[in-house]
Parts: sequence; C-alpha cells; structure tokens
Amino acid sequence: MSKSLSEKRTAKLRELILASVFCALIIVMTVVPYLGYISYGAIEITTLHIVTILAAVCLGPKYGSVVGLVWGLSCIVRAYVAFPVFLQSGFGNFFVAGLPRLLVGLFAGLVFYGLKKTKLPTAVSAGAAAVVGTLTNTVFVLSAMNLWLKFNDKGYSSFFDVFNTIFKTLITVNGLIELVAAVIIVPTVYAAIEKNNKKTSV
Repeated sequence: MSKSLSEKRTAKLRELILASVFCALIIVMTVVPYLGYISYGAIEITTLHIVTILAAVCLGPKYGSVVGLVWGLSCIVRAYVAFPVFLQSGFGNFFVAGLPRLLVGLFAGLVFYGLKKTKLPTAVSAGAAAVVGTLTNTVFVLSAMNLWLKFNDKGYSSFFDVFNTIFKTLITVNGLIELVAAVIIVPTVYAAIEKNNKKTSV
C-alpha cells in the first residue's frame, strides 16, 4: 500500500514538474522573438497554442487550463509592454486575450481524454485535440474581440461578419500553418513523451 501511495506521489510530482516546464516554455517563447510569435509583415503566427495543447494532452484539462491561463496572461502583458497597438483590439483585456487561451487547454484536454477512452489510436486522439485547441483559439479570440469592440463603441460586426472573419482567418496562410503545425507536432511530441515516461517508470 505504501508503494502505491509513493507511486501516486511520484506521478503527481512528475505532473507538477512537467506543468511548470510548459508554463516556463510559454513565458520564454513569449519573450524571445520569433519563438512564440513569428511575424512577417502584417501577418503573425503563434506557436504557443501547440505548447498549451501539448500540456492538455500530456497532463489533462486541469493543467492544460493552467498553461493556457499563463499563455493568456503573458499575451496581456505583451500587449501592454511591447505592442500597445494591440490594446485597441482588446488584447489588454482578460476576456479577449486570457479566457480563450484558458479554454484552449480545457477543451483540448477534454477532447483527448474523451477520445482516449475509445479504441481510436492515440495519434488520432492527439490530432483531434490539436484541431479543437487551434480552432478554439481562433474562434473564441475573434468572437471575444468583436464583443469587446461592441461594448466599447469601437465598431461592431454582425454575426455573419464575425463568422466570415473567422472563416477567412482559418483559411489564410497563418491560420493553416497554425492548424497543420499543431496536428503534426502534438501527436509526435506526445508519443515521444509517453515513450520516455514508460522507460523511466520501468
């Protein structure tokens, strides 16, 4: 019984350490140019959704939400410190920049662990979580931004216009790159982490 309790404590400690690593990655990749945000011209591609989805897939929706929250808070700080122009679109607001990123980790984790109970291959479950997490980021950020603009009298689009904006964002270069990168990287890295966990637990 003591061995079982010790194993549980070890597993929890391992989860806490891995969650801390993911959170640290979010912060470092936000600060270091061309890691978390890759900009060229007016287009900006983020890679931080991949880190958040990986955390959700490896550790579950709870830790996925925590890492997503760290991403959201770092995004708010980034808007105030480095890119004040983003404040005009609401990226200094938790509702626009924070909550959607928290939901990325939550939804990706729920989808992965829900599909994991089925007979689907793990890679398929991880890929589905990557798709859901990426779409959650795009859909919720743009929707929250639109609502923020409405309540601040800075312009408001109809539901159709919002849907059209989301659709166009998804099919643009940056939208497609973010989606494809997540679908490829998340299952690959998750498989490597799981393989390492099995080796260390033997």
